[in-house]
Amino acid sequence: MKINRLPAPTWNRLKVNATEVNAVRPNKAAGYEEKLPEGVDKIHGRGIGPLSDVTIKTGLGEEFDKFIEDAGFKPEGYVVSDEEKIETPLYQTFDVKGNDASVALFDYSLSDNAELTVIQIVKDEDNESGVFFVQNKYRLSKGAKLTIVQIQTLSESKEFYNDIGGYVSDDASFNLIQIVLGAKNNYYGANACLAGKNSALNLAVAYSLKNDELLDMNYVADHNGKNSESDIKANGVMQGRANKLFRGTIDFHKGCAGSKGAELEDVLLIDDTIVNKTVPLILCDEEDVEGAHGATIGRPDESFLFYMGSRGIPREEAYELLKRAKIDAVANLIEDEKTKTYIAECLDRA
Repeated sequence: MKINRLPAPTWNRLKVNATEVNAVRPNKAAGYEEKLPEGVDKIHGRGIGPLSDVTIKTGLGEEFDKFIEDAGFKPEGYVVSDEEKIETPLYQTFDVKGNDASVALFDYSLSDNAELTVIQIVKDEDNESGVFFVQNKYRLSKGAKLTIVQIQTLSESKEFYNDIGGYVSDDASFNLIQIVLGAKNNYYGANACLAGKNSALNLAVAYSLKNDELLDMNYVADHNGKNSESDIKANGVMQGRANKLFRGTIDFHKGCAGSKGAELEDVLLIDDTIVNKTVPLILCDEEDVEGAHGATIGRPDESFLFYMGSRGIPREEAYELLKRAKIDAVANLIEDEKTKTYIAECLDRA
C-alpha cells in the first residue's frame, strides 16, 4: 500500500513521491476514555449535517482510506448544531495496550457558526509491538471553527498511523496542532479542502525524534475558494539515527483568486547520523495568489553552546533546552491549560 502521495510527483530517484508500507489490517476497535461536553451530539456512524454527502480526501491518501474502510469499522460521529459554540473541549484519551492492530475513526459535522475543540492524547504503558490507526474526518459549514489537538507519546515499540481530512466552507476555519514525542514508526497525513471563500487552515506540528524513530508526513492545503488562507508550520528536533520526511503542499486551483498560503519548517539536527528530507511544494493554476515556503535546517549554533558552557550548562543540557523550546513553541498555541501541563510533564519525564 502506498500512502502520503505528493499531489504532483517529483524525481522518482529521490524516493519522496509516496511511501510504501505493509500495514497490518486493524483487528479491533480502540478503547478510549472520553469527556463529551454539553452541546455535542454523538452517534455511531458518520455525522449528520448539511455536508454529509461531501466526499473527503485525507492526507494518507485513497489507498489508506480504502484499507481502513475494508476493515469494516464504523466511525463515531459528532454533530454540533447552528450557532453552538462549545467552550469545553472534547477530550479523548487512548491508552494503547498489547500487540493488537487497533483503530479509532471519528467524523465531525459542524453546522453554521458552530465551534468545537477536540483534544486527543495517544499514549501507552507497555513495550509491546502494537499498531494504532486513528482517522479524523470533518465537514465545516459556513462560519464554523474546528480545532483538533493531538499529543502522541507512544513507546518506541509501537507503529502509528494518523490520518486527517476535511471540507471547509465559506468563512470557516480548521486548526490542527500536533505534538509527536514517541512511537518507532510514525505516518502522519492531513488534507484540508478550502472550498469556501475566506476559508482557512492553520496547522502547527512539533516533533522530537531519537534513536531509530521514523516520521513520514504529508500535509496538503487544497485552495479552491476565493481569499482562502493556509499556514503550515513544523518545528522539529532530530538526533541519533532518526529519519524524517516532511511533505508540505499548497495547491492553488483555478478560481481561488486572492488566496494566500505559507509553509515553513524549522529543524534542529543534533547528530550527523540522522536522515532529514524536506519537500516544500507550491502548485498554482491561478494568477492572483500569494504562496511562500521556506526551511531552516541546521546544527545548534556553536557560539550559543559556548555561551551556555561558560555559564556552567553542559552541551547535552543545552541540547535539551533547545529541544524543549521547539516543542513549547507549538504547545503554547494550545489554549487548554490541562493539556499544556500534560505536555510539560511528558517532556520532564523524557
